[in-house]
Parts: sequence; C-alpha cells; structure tokens
Amino acid sequence: MKLNFLLKILLFTVLINNVMADDHADKLDKIVNEYNHLGMFSGNVLVAKDGNIVYEKQFGYADWEKKTPVTTETLFRIGSLNKVFTHTMIKQLEKENKLSIEDPLSKYLDLYPKETGDKITIKMLIEMKAGLGDYLNDPAFNQNRGKFKTVNDFLEIIKDEPLLFEPGAGQEYSNSGYVVLGGIIEKVTGKSYTDNLKERLITPLGLNNTYYLLIGETVPNMANGTRITFSGDKMNSPFMEQPSPAGGMFSNAHDLLKLDQYLRQTGLLSLGIRAGGTPVWNSVFAQMKEGYTVIINSNFGQVADEIIMRFEDAVNGKDYPKPDVTMEMKMYDILKSGGIGKLESSLKQILEAHGMLYNDRHLNFFGYELMNDSKLDEAIEVFKLNAKLFPGEPNVWDSLAEAYMNKGNNELAIANYKKVLELAPNNPNAKKMLEKLGVK
Repeated sequence: MKLNFLLKILLFTVLINNVMADDHADKLDKIVNEYNHLGMFSGNVLVAKDGNIVYEKQFGYADWEKKTPVTTETLFRIGSLNKVFTHTMIKQLEKENKLSIEDPLSKYLDLYPKETGDKITIKMLIEMKAGLGDYLNDPAFNQNRGKFKTVNDFLEIIKDEPLLFEPGAGQEYSNSGYVVLGGIIEKVTGKSYTDNLKERLITPLGLNNTYYLLIGETVPNMANGTRITFSGDKMNSPFMEQPSPAGGMFSNAHDLLKLDQYLRQTGLLSLGIRAGGTPVWNSVFAQMKEGYTVIINSNFGQVADEIIMRFEDAVNGKDYPKPDVTMEMKMYDILKSGGIGKLESSLKQILEAHGMLYNDRHLNFFGYELMNDSKLDEAIEVFKLNAKLFPGEPNVWDSLAEAYMNKGNNELAIANYKKVLELAPNNPNAKKMLEKLGVK
C-alpha cells in the first residue's frame, strides 16, 4: 500500500513538472497572472498540445456579486465564436456536395434583387466581402431585441439593410453576413440552424456544455457577464440579446477543445486565432502551429483579446505591452485629470498599449459607457472628439446626435443627424430620428 501510494505521488509530480515545463504554458501563465493581479481577469484559460491539456487554470468569479468561483465547468458566452460553428457547417455541406462556396446567394435565398444576389457568393459572405453590414447596428433590431428568435427573424430585417459596397469590392466585419450563411444552411438542409448545430456538431462531437440559449433560458454553471466600472468595481450584466449564427452561444474550454480537434483532423478550416465578445464577455479560440491550442474564456470584456495578443508576442520572442487596467478606465482617468485635449493626445498610445487599431469604435464605445454611467456631458465631449478625429464616419455623428437628443438639445441633435445623411444618404436610423424630431 505504501509503495503504491509513493508511486502515485511520484507520477503526479512528474505530470505537474511536465505541465509547468511547457514553454507556451509558462508564458501564458505569466501574462494571465499579470492581469489577475490588476483585478482585470476573470475566467478560464487552457493550453493544449496535440489535443492534450498541458495547462488549465481558473480565475475570478462566475458571479462577482455572489462570489461564485469560476470552475472548469463554467459556461461563458462566446460571442462571435459562433461564426466558427457556422463556417464549419458550410464546409461540411460543401464536402457533402450539397453546395459550393462559389455559388451565388440567389441560388438559395432571395433576400435581394436577383442581379444583386447573383453577385454575392457564399465565399464572399464567409470572408466578409459581400457588402453586408451588422444587424447589431440596425434600429429595427435594437428596438426589440427579444423578438429575434429564429434565423428568419433576423433575415427579415437584414434584407432591408443597404449594402455597404459593391459585392467583392471591399471587406467589412459583418454579423449580418453570417446570419445569411445560417439561412443558407437552413435552406440546403431543410432543418433549422439549431437542429443542424445539434446533429452536425454538438451531438457527434460530444459538446455537452455548448448551448444556443434564448433570452430567459438558463442551464447550470452559466457565468454572468460582468461590467467593470470606471472605479474598478464589478457588476453583473445579464445578457439581453438573442443568439444568431453570428454569435451568442454559451460554451466552455473543454468543448471548444473538442471542436479544435475535429477541425484539425478534418482540415475543414484553416488554423488561426478567432475571437468573440461583447462589452462584458470575451473568448479566444487560437489554433496555433506545432499542435498548440489556446482557449481563453472570460466574463470580462476585451481582456482575452489583449492576453492573446501579448501571448503571440511572447512566443515569438518579442516584448509585449505591460498589462494595464481596462482601456475605458485608462481613458476616464486621463479625461478627468487632463481633459479632452489630453485624451486626444494620448489616444494612439492607449490603443497601441491595448493592441487596438486606431479607429472610431473605441471612443464610440467609451462614450456609450459614459452615457450608461449617467455622465452625459463627458459623453458629449468624447463623441465630439470622435467626430473631430474621424469626420468621414457616419456613426460618429449618429452617436453625437443621440447624446445631444438625450441632453434635450434637439437643435444640435438635428444638425448631427443631418450630417449622418450627408455621409450616408440611406441611413435608416438618421431618417427615423429626424422624423421623431419633427424634421420631414
């Protein structure tokens, strides 16, 4: 008995040493702990080599108000990682000779006039080159998010969204395009998107912890999305958005690892780093060279993206930006201490430190966070700065107009909604808001 016990201890020690000896695991562990010490990470982190887990740790709480710890069973909302599932099912159907990614959209769905549908291919939808935009920005969606329960519910508004450019002439991140791919899957198979998910991926791969949940539906072990206030406090933020073929399922690291192994064995999708998230969720699914897979699920927004960016630098022998508090917390500190001018002069440096592109989206999100925190005057200043820096983007003027309308300054709201229409004459939200404000 004593010998067996000693052998078990020895074997356990060897296993632990092997795990900690993995270079990728050591590098990731260091980065995640840097974020954890700042109070900026909550979630699950996993590294696998050739499908075998060499590192897995949990941090923070699945529910920060109840102090329920994250475990290996905790489910996270994986955002746009739904797109991996949708893309995989399209490739399955192509392998079964039920479609070709070179087929035109018009062969399956009549969302647009035939001339337009003939120009859009399935491949363009996959690569986000079809000209479709994002239903998340569609007022018809935002005014009643709860009603969108089926793919067809989404398609009913997507068909009325104007194309952003001639199909094939550009590239723009498109949630609407992936919903259309879900519609193609339904048309080809004669089954719902969710039935296809179950029959093609969830059941055969044993993804017993992956769920396509509508608002109000719950299962055990669900984490709560968590909003970090400007002061660093953590508050539960329940999800109030229906899932779609573009995003919104719940899953955990072990299920995503099963999907990883299926994709590596079948070669249906190329290796790469994919991410999904919302302001209160963030997941990364990284299929890397040499058989490595990194999965990060967090119930904080953006942090998984920041970690994987630093991890890539670390494994390539590069120095990475020092982890910091959230970008919004940093911007708020600068805004309060140095004013809008200091924020303007610091913006590029802040974005670079967080691995973000220099574009209008970050100040726009920051402005809405300020509005949500009842800091309307500061939000207006931020939106004005965004319009100054990115004057050719219709959305910056739309956000500024909304802030002025919330402030009760209808004159400036009207002026800014008119600016939106100067840049995007068919913008439906600007037209609708001008009508609401009494402008014909």
